[in-house]
Amino acid sequence: MYMEKFYYFGYASNLDASTLEGRLKSSAKKIAVAILPHFGFRFNVENPDGSARANVVPSPNESVYGIIYEVDVADKDYFLTSEPGYDFVEQEVFTKNGAIKAFMFKSVNMKDNIFPKEEYWKGIVKGGKEAKIPNTYLSHIINRAGRL
Repeated sequence: MYMEKFYYFGYASNLDASTLEGRLKSSAKKIAVAILPHFGFRFNVENPDGSARANVVPSPNESVYGIIYEVDVADKDYFLTSEPGYDFVEQEVFTKNGAIKAFMFKSVNMKDNIFPKEEYWKGIVKGGKEAKIPNTYLSHIINRAGRL
């Protein structure tokens, strides 16, 4: 039976494929590393406990690395309810094979001077290393976490 699919760009905790797998009804297929141009990675969305979650913000001279996953449409409801405070929007991202439209999380509910929990940012870096995202970019995430 054929299932309809959509592309998802994971740039934070879902860089770790095992984290994403644990959240979905069916397997997500990792397609490629991708770049979201003209956006910057930030920890500026507040969790109920006061810690920070990742976000992307418009920034003309930055890019955000992530992974494109192919996901069953049956799992779309998970995405629509899993991240309160975020919009699930379609953006154009770029792989080595060209442009692709993928859904991703983005929030306008931003707050300054908040920091992520260690397990959260370490999970992002772990997933990034497994995906072979450049170390210079991952160092930038650690720096944003307030840990350098």
